[in-house]
Amino acid sequence: YPSLIGENLGHLTLKFSMPISQFINISAVGNKKNIDDNEAIKGEFLAQRNLIRKHAIGLAKYTLMGLVRAEIKSRLLKGSVIDKEILDIKEGLGDPAYTSLQPIVCNIRNCEPGGKDIPISDIGDDFRTTTGVYNVTLSQKHLLWVVDGQHRREGFDMVLDFLKKVTNTYRYPEKGLYKPENYSKGELISEKISDFWLAIKEIATGRSTIAIECHVGLNEKEEQQLFFDLNSKTKKVVQSLAHQYDHTDPINKYVTYSLINGGILSFQPKDRDITDWKNDDGSLARKDINSVTCLLCLGKSNSIGSTPAQINSRTSIMDNFWKIIMDMPYFGEENAKSNTLLAQPVVLKALAKLCYDLYFGHTSIQNIEHYKKYITSLKNNEISFSHDEKIWTALFMKTNKERAEKFKGIENYVYIPSETNLDAGVHDTTNNWIRFGNRHNDIFPRLGDIIRWKLNLNPRPSVTKAINEALENE
Repeated sequence: YPSLIGENLGHLTLKFSMPISQFINISAVGNKKNIDDNEAIKGEFLAQRNLIRKHAIGLAKYTLMGLVRAEIKSRLLKGSVIDKEILDIKEGLGDPAYTSLQPIVCNIRNCEPGGKDIPISDIGDDFRTTTGVYNVTLSQKHLLWVVDGQHRREGFDMVLDFLKKVTNTYRYPEKGLYKPENYSKGELISEKISDFWLAIKEIATGRSTIAIECHVGLNEKEEQQLFFDLNSKTKKVVQSLAHQYDHTDPINKYVTYSLINGGILSFQPKDRDITDWKNDDGSLARKDINSVTCLLCLGKSNSIGSTPAQINSRTSIMDNFWKIIMDMPYFGEENAKSNTLLAQPVVLKALAKLCYDLYFGHTSIQNIEHYKKYITSLKNNEISFSHDEKIWTALFMKTNKERAEKFKGIENYVYIPSETNLDAGVHDTTNNWIRFGNRHNDIFPRLGDIIRWKLNLNPRPSVTKAINEALENE
């Protein structure tokens, strides 16, 4: 294998560059499951955590996205016209500004410390010249044990498996990395698309390479230490920068291009929330706008696993929701938090999740007629989000009985078990402010329940079940 020679803090390292498929063939991962399940490597020491499949799938989709972009770029350089079906694949996977795979760190175990017994020679030796590029001769026992990058490796394997299935069967696998939005199970793909995926497969197995920094001869403690250091001393990108720099995430793209650049929002989102209400300029933190939009479109507070096609198909519902919110009294204006509960992200989350449940939710909670009624009530300001509106104090009451006496019928919608420490917030009577707490995931579903009660919509089935179980146990 051709290699460069390096010294990482005084330790010899080999710098390989090889096709993805070749790397998979000569590498291994030293986690507990692999070593327990694979006879060929039983007895090897552990120096890895177990695989998180969900993370590997995300990296597989990212890799496939990059390969698709590479083939399209190659065709454009040749002057080819890119068919709409192919452009739809690119759109469905995502179209970031740039794609790249970071190097993988490995260790060759079955050798002397520093790799003294591994044959290494300058490729110019036969010609009595020095090139700085070396031939490294590895035997079958010299596996590249992955220290940092097991999820990338698993993702590569998933990509190759997906491409093999598509090109062999002319069908998209049911639980594969990609299929068109309106694809019917078992439907044959066109010859044109089959040829495209075959070209992607050729890139993946040949032209597309991964960079590897390989340590040599590390013992058990050394490899474990290297794994720990590489995975514990990195700092996660802060959310404000992620929102600013990540052009891949489909929710982030929607917020950037539709809400901000598209002019739906009347304010520029901030990097962080304004906690001092006296300095409130009416804006919201970008992280909160993204979370609300995720709940609106996906029913969860993050966009993991979402696809551009999924987001694009729901854009009209999201646009309509945000336009209605922007038209509501005081929202987006100076001192908004003092004048409307809508300026508190937890309230927007409640509205967004209710919208999702009624329009996109599971069949047990989806109700298009109730969705229309709900949206109309927001448009017509039939629900007051004023600090004077007493219904918003319902979560501050100590018992379900007290709540039921104050708000007739709400006991069928809002249920808080006696042992639950909801910490819903406070009613500041000095300023006449209702300030909800920070435990948003506990609070916003119940705020949605209050709206259901107010509009006489169906209660959440999970709440009804909890109430009935509590009554049976009394």
